[in-house]
Formats: sequence, structure tokens, C-alpha cells
Amino acid sequence: MVQIKSAIASFGILFAYSTIATPLSKRAALDDCLKTAAVPALEFQSKDYNQSVKPFNLRVNFKPVAYSVPTTVKHIQDAVSCGAKNGIQVTPKSGGHSYGSHGLGGEDGHLIVDMRNFANVTLNLAEQTALIGTGGRLGDVATALYSQGKQAIVHGTCPGVGVGGLSLHGGYGMMSRGRGLTLDNILEVELVLANSSVVTASATKNPDLFYALRGAGAAFGIVTNFKFKTFTPPENNIVFNYNVRPGTSENLANMVTVLQNFAVNEQPAELNMRLTISPGSSLGGVYYGSREDYNKLMGPLLTKLGITGGQVSNNTWISTLSAFAYGPLQQAKPYDTHENFFAKSLMPSWLSAPAINALANYWNTTARTNTRAWYLMIDLHGGKSSAISKVGADSTAYAHRNATFKMQFYDRSFFGDYNPSWFSFLNGWIGNITAASPGENFGMYINYADTSLDKADAHKRYWLGHYDRLVGIKKAVDPKGVFEGPQLVGS
Repeated sequence: MVQIKSAIASFGILFAYSTIATPLSKRAALDDCLKTAAVPALEFQSKDYNQSVKPFNLRVNFKPVAYSVPTTVKHIQDAVSCGAKNGIQVTPKSGGHSYGSHGLGGEDGHLIVDMRNFANVTLNLAEQTALIGTGGRLGDVATALYSQGKQAIVHGTCPGVGVGGLSLHGGYGMMSRGRGLTLDNILEVELVLANSSVVTASATKNPDLFYALRGAGAAFGIVTNFKFKTFTPPENNIVFNYNVRPGTSENLANMVTVLQNFAVNEQPAELNMRLTISPGSSLGGVYYGSREDYNKLMGPLLTKLGITGGQVSNNTWISTLSAFAYGPLQQAKPYDTHENFFAKSLMPSWLSAPAINALANYWNTTARTNTRAWYLMIDLHGGKSSAISKVGADSTAYAHRNATFKMQFYDRSFFGDYNPSWFSFLNGWIGNITAASPGENFGMYINYADTSLDKADAHKRYWLGHYDRLVGIKKAVDPKGVFEGPQLVGS
């Protein structure tokens, strides 16, 4: 983006003293184009506009040049055409839950296409498939599928997350070890391309595009709806949460080592769990099976971990989802949930003993004295029984099939702004782990977008060896870069 030396704002239009046009200076022309095409758009600085551009992560604010709210596929096509015609990059927004505000462009000056009106859920019970709009939120989708025919799809645990961003980049949840990621359960995608055409992508139609959409989708078009495989969810589930008190770095290192070995060698597909290291650490998850089998499986593991106290309960499918949702499944409108935070991730295939020790030592010397609301969440992602790991490494753009752990580092402030000087806390933790693993090419997860990564590092970390192929597909379907963002493919 061209930097302007000064600007004045008048009647919602930004005029630059610079003679070079910038995206924000094109607001009038873009507004006229959208109006002529009858594309619904929010009035600049209106109440709805201000609420809609308020990001989930309050630390990462951006100013769109215009904000459209289409109700038809034709509206989306025309919005894309207006953006391309005026040299404005176009960004679809599903739920707006991106840690880096990618749904607002990841930078100033984009045309936002808010997919809130594409939230349909239509179940075909006979086929066990569902058409789901990209703007639906997970809690609403889950309750709709269940009420229509007691069906479900694989998805994450946070009910406010939008289907689009989750599905196009991953989608790990408490069914993933048995049924894969959300993107592994996509059968077909309808989307609008950069030339405004509407196409279908599947294993047999536009297969290269289908590959790219499942792991790097935000850079390739605007998805209108997904066709998913559904399944009949189990109704007698063992939900558990154990208190974890490592006490020393040695104890924590032992816990991580035990869990890594267990994930790779012993953990069955029916067991999904995560270790959360925080001021109140825990080991939680769900087992899809009998209490007797659960006790046989978990007893030896808990002994190795030194865990004695916790809660175990039998849950129905909906109450299982609610147990991990930390709130109601059905989402209020307008969505108005926000935090102020910085996040990072690692997707290691294997943590060496030095790396585990570095993780535990940093927790002992630095993290446990941090009084903010931080956590490190370690999901047991891979291993021989994980459905995620059984998918071919190059079958989708998702590049982390061999990752044993999915590690989310999260640091938030509940009181006031997040001070940039605090970035060093999580950067230091990651830095210590990676420094202890020379030669290890650690992946990172785009759904835990790390705003401290420059574009080259983001490309390498998010997509590893898949990136060059993705760039080729990007050039074929979006040669002028209509769909771009600071960390997306081709940026």
C-alpha cells in the first residue's frame, strides 16, 4: 500500500494530498460502483458499520474502504467486479474470528464481503450430507444439524467461529482423531472467483482448486456454501477434565514427554484430549466409548502423569459440545465477542528432549510469574490412530499431517490494551523451543494467525512444502491478485 503524507476526512471520504491514489481514496468510486450494481453495503461510520468492523482481536484494527453485505450470489459477483475494476483488494469475512483480523483484510483499504446472510444449513439425511453457508457460526450449525436429523459435522469447539475461515484452513475439534479435520469432510465447494464467475470445486471438478481451498482457501475466492459429509453423533460420551499441577519444570517436561509418546503410539481414535498449561492447568477431553473402557485406557496414563483429581461425566452429544463451548451454542446477533491478545502456534512432528526441556524451563522461569491471562494449549493432533495423520501428506493444502501436537500460545489482557512490549513473552517461549531444535522445520497454523510473522515466514510456516504449488494455482485463478492479504498465498 502506498504511504500518504497527509490526508483529510470529509463526509466519510478520505482525500489524500498525495497525487497517487490509495485504496481509501477510492471510496467514492467504489461506493458508486456498488450502488449502481445494487450490492447491499453498510453506510460508512453507521452503527452497523462500526459494530461490523470491530475485530474479535481488539489489538488488530483495520479500516476497510467499503463494507458489503450481499444477500445473493449475484451481489457477491458484482462486489468482486467492483473491487477488481477499481484496483481494490477483496476480502470475504465469515465469522470475523481471525486472530490477525484477516476477515477485515489484514491491513487497511480492502473491500469486505461479509457473508453473514449465507448461513443456511440444509441436511440431506438420506445421503448424510449437508449444504452449509460459509457465514454460519459453528454453534448455530451444530444445533441446526442436530434438530434437522440428529446429524453432525467435524468442527472446532468455539461456537462463535465462522464456518468459512475454519473450514478453509483446518478445523480441529473433539472428533478429529476419529474423523479428521473439518476440511477433510468437505465434499464440494461453490465459490466466486476473481473474474466473478461461479464455479464448483470437488475431487472431480477443478481438483487443483479443491486442493488449494482445503488449507489455504482465503486466497482463492469467496465460498458461498460447502457440501459436507455428516455423521450420526454418539450420545453416551465420557467428558473429562483433570487438574494438573506440574510444580517443577522436570514434572512438566515429563508430562509433555508422556503425552507425546502416548499420542504417537497408544492413543486410540476414540480419545480426543488436550493439555492446557496456564495458571490453572488441566488435561481435558472426551472419550467416545464406555466408562469401563475409558478407565482401562486412562488409568495407566494418569498414573504416568501423576494426576489424581478431576471430573468425569457422561454427556449427550449436545452437552458434550456445550462442555467445550464455555457458553451457549446458539449465537446472539449481532456477534459481539472480543478479546485483546497476541497468539502464536507450533505444529511439531516431534518435540525432542531438549525442546521439551526448553518449553518446561521457560514455563518455570518466565510464564508462571506472568499475571496476565495466558495459556499454552497442546492438542494431541497426530499419531498412528489419528484420522488427520492418515490423510496423504499432499492430498490437501493443509501441510501439518505429521504434526503430533497442535500448540496454541495465547496471551491476553482483560484490562485495557495489549501492550506491544508484551510480544516478547510468547516470542521468547517459541524462540527457546525452536533454538533447542536446530534443523527442525516447525510448521504453524494459520487459524492461530501470528501477526508478528512477515509474509515470507508466514508462507513457509503455514504451508511448508506446499507453498510453491499453491502459488501456481493462485496465478491460474487470480492472476491480478484480487484476493490478497499480508499473509495469504501469493501476497
